[in-house]
Formats: sequence, structure tokens, C-alpha cells
Amino acid sequence: MTGAASSEVFATALRVNMTPQTVDVRTSSTTNSYGERTFTGIATTYDCYIERVVEQPAGINGDVLVDYKVFVPHQTIAVDTGDEITLPAPISAVRPIVGVETGADPLGQVGQIIYVGRSSR
Repeated sequence: MTGAASSEVFATALRVNMTPQTVDVRTSSTTNSYGERTFTGIATTYDCYIERVVEQPAGINGDVLVDYKVFVPHQTIAVDTGDEITLPAPISAVRPIVGVETGADPLGQVGQIIYVGRSSR
């Protein structure tokens, strides 16, 4: 195989082999009577690769700690800080999204890095 077809096959194989996990993301929310965000609706599932991070500080005051980085290749996701993400087993927890970066590789394929945090200590 040569040319564009082989690079497409390679990219597909890389995505399948490098994204063995899935996450659920909820972006639609309302505010309850206490001013807290309440998430409603159906979560969207994305294939991803999850990497554990050793207490990387984030936020204006460094008061939010990043526990995981979620790499979602070949997609641009409409997520923002304040949305929630559900990580797969063995973590199996709903966590806040504390940062989102969009990047592109030399071939122009776009992916996102979602920084998943926890509450301040």
C-alpha cells in the first residue's frame, strides 16, 4: 500500500489500538436552586486513551489538581471546563473537566486533550 490509502489505514489502526478505553461526557447542564450545576440528558461516549498524572496543579490559584489526561484523537469535542466526564473502570467516577486543549499532528488530524481533575484538598 502506498500514498493516502496507506496513511489512512495506519491512522485507523493507530486510533483503534491506541484508544482502548471510552469516556462519557456530559455538557448540558442547568443550575439548581443552590446555584450548582445539574447535568441532564444523555452522555456522549468517546474512544480515548487515559493517562494518570501525578498531582499536576491547575486553575488560577493552583487549587485544582489534575489526576488524569484523556486523549481523544481525530475529533473536536464541544467540551469546556465545568462539564463532567465519567472515567471507565477501575476508576469509575464522575470527575470535573479542568482544562481542554486542541492539537493537530503534522498530517492535520485534530485531537483533544481533556484534563480531568478532582476537588481541592
